[in-house]
Parts: sequence; C-alpha cells; structure tokens
Amino acid sequence: MIATFRAYYLGRSLREKALLAGFALIVVVMWFSHFAGQVGDFWREARVTTAELAAQTRLLNQRDAIFTSAQQAASKFNPASTLNGLQLTTAATGLAADAGLNQTNAGEEPDVSYGEFAVHTVNFEISKADWSSLTNFAIALQKRHPYISIKSFQIVADKVGGTHTANMVLSSVEIVGH
Repeated sequence: MIATFRAYYLGRSLREKALLAGFALIVVVMWFSHFAGQVGDFWREARVTTAELAAQTRLLNQRDAIFTSAQQAASKFNPASTLNGLQLTTAATGLAADAGLNQTNAGEEPDVSYGEFAVHTVNFEISKADWSSLTNFAIALQKRHPYISIKSFQIVADKVGGTHTANMVLSSVEIVGH
C-alpha cells in the first residue's frame, strides 16, 4: 500500500506534489489542533476536580467544628418566632397595611425543607407606594420578624404621581416539629 502511494506521489508533477503535501499538512494541523483542545479540556477538568476534592477534604477535616457551630447557631433560634408560609404572607401584608401600603399582592412559592428546617418563600408586590412608606415597611419587617429576609427587591417608578411599584421576594425560616 505504501509502495503504491509512493509510486503515485512520485509520478506527479511538482505542483501536484506540493498540493498533496499541503493537503496532508492541513489534515495534520487540524488533527493536532483537535488533539490539543482535548488535552486542554482534560487538564482543565483535572484542575477543577482536584480543587473540588481539596475543598471537600478541608470540609470533612473540619466536620466536627462545623457541626458544633451549626448546633450552637440552631440553639439560638426561637421556634415560636419562626413563621410558616401562611404566617409569612399574613405578617408581610399586615406590616404593609401598618405602613400605609394597601395595594399589595402576595403569591407563595413551593416550600423547601431541610430536615428540621423549612424555608418558605413569597413573591410580594406593592403598588402605588411612596418611598417613605416602602422604607418604613422594610424597617418594620426586620424589627418585628427577625427570621424574614428580603431575598430580592426591585422598585419601578410609576410614570404618574411620584409613586413606585415594589416587587420583592420574602423568605422565612421555620423550625419544623417543635
């Protein structure tokens, strides 16, 4: 086979030999480029995996300290102050009304449970609100309910009247089973 290819190649003119050699070179360069990309991907994945394993090893080595810290933090929770999804919606609506914000809309999202804890989330919208009422609402929310957090807060200015529409995502932690 090689002898046949050699005879074919040697029987060609110089221009055809150069053209065949150029095609062969292009194929080799394309193959090498692909191979180099695969090697680069392998090394990147190897570095990422090594870093993840190192992080996991560090966490496993600190397992007792992390567990003790988590237990200390959990012992500071007051189960009576935690809110379920309905209480979260009721508290937010009540505080909005206390702040003079009457045009509200709340929609609950599915709860997420982590064993002894559950996280409840509510999409809360306030329409036609002035800036001071929104500020009073946010301050009152944090003062009265320490286990409610504002995960996102977006304010859009209304075109007329100097009012705003506020969209926020509120979440609360509940200690389940206590």
